[in-house]
Amino acid sequence: MRCQVIISFLIAMSTTSVMYAMDNLPLPCRIEWNNSNSLPPLSDNEQNRGVAGAFSGFVGNELIIAGGANFPDKMPWEGGKKSWERTLYHAYTDTLDFQWGIITDFLPAAIAYGVSIQLAEGLLCIGGCDMKRCFDDVFLIYKEGGVFKLSYDWPSLPVPLANATGALLNNKIYIAGGQEKMIEEEATNHFFVLDLDRKDKGWVALPSWDGNPRGYAVSVAFEDGKYPGFYLFSGRDYRSSGYVEVLTDGHRYDPDINRWTQLQGFFPVMAGTALVNLDNIVFFGGVAKLLPGSYEHPGFENIIRVYSPMSNTFVHEGIVPFPVPVTTNIAIRENKFYITSGEIKPGIRIPLVYEGQIVPLEQ
Repeated sequence: MRCQVIISFLIAMSTTSVMYAMDNLPLPCRIEWNNSNSLPPLSDNEQNRGVAGAFSGFVGNELIIAGGANFPDKMPWEGGKKSWERTLYHAYTDTLDFQWGIITDFLPAAIAYGVSIQLAEGLLCIGGCDMKRCFDDVFLIYKEGGVFKLSYDWPSLPVPLANATGALLNNKIYIAGGQEKMIEEEATNHFFVLDLDRKDKGWVALPSWDGNPRGYAVSVAFEDGKYPGFYLFSGRDYRSSGYVEVLTDGHRYDPDINRWTQLQGFFPVMAGTALVNLDNIVFFGGVAKLLPGSYEHPGFENIIRVYSPMSNTFVHEGIVPFPVPVTTNIAIRENKFYITSGEIKPGIRIPLVYEGQIVPLEQ
């Protein structure tokens, strides 16, 4: 059944709901939010600071969040140094309040800003970086005999990449953009594919989009419909010279003809998150303009946008009445999705895990 229309943002522990109308779609729907879950403390009497750039997704029916980075002592404008993590958090999401488990030093290294791809056998973690270098490693987090494990039986990326974006389309993983190094950082226009039915062939380079190189982009995949393919949005172009440009373009790659098409429209969603809902792409937040970090920073955008590839237009735009984090992921299980920690201002992380459910209005 197709579902459209009204999105209600419900704040946990609140009786207030805010209603937004959407145009040009068939049946009433809403998003119900549960904002009551937060990453657990790592030590007594100290709230978790949250992490940006963590790997996240589902392994079986457990949500996992692994790695990531934060500023544990001081904010970056106060001279604070970023810390990379190896911790794995895991929780069953079938209850209102998650019961978290913690495995410290789980990842092979302290890693953040890689790409997470949810597979039937586990969570595939691709690339990433630490303070000094970017990684070409690809490994799977899976569970066997009640124990979380790592599998390295995956082809490495052709080059090290962090701050790339990726999606799964017809059993093929596509990876776009990112940067190869942490010194003299530069965005790239790399575009690679890994056919999961032919893993032995490794990653294959494909033609790039007609536009700027970029990191911190947003991507989704459509397997069906009139316009299937890999969709790439926004991000930012940055060079070792100090040049930085926030990008607002969009592109679609059609694997059947091995060709890119530039989309019409304005997509100010850099470092945000997105998911596919029926025939639409739903964007959560993003960074429209780069501003210096400070306690007075207004925060990143808390806007939800719904884009229709069919009409190549935004069919809805509204305000989410809570901070929407960036440099994070959306993990999906059945009819619920989870925005997993992230940052709400430069340097400022949030430990919350937002749970959302798209449901018909009559429920």
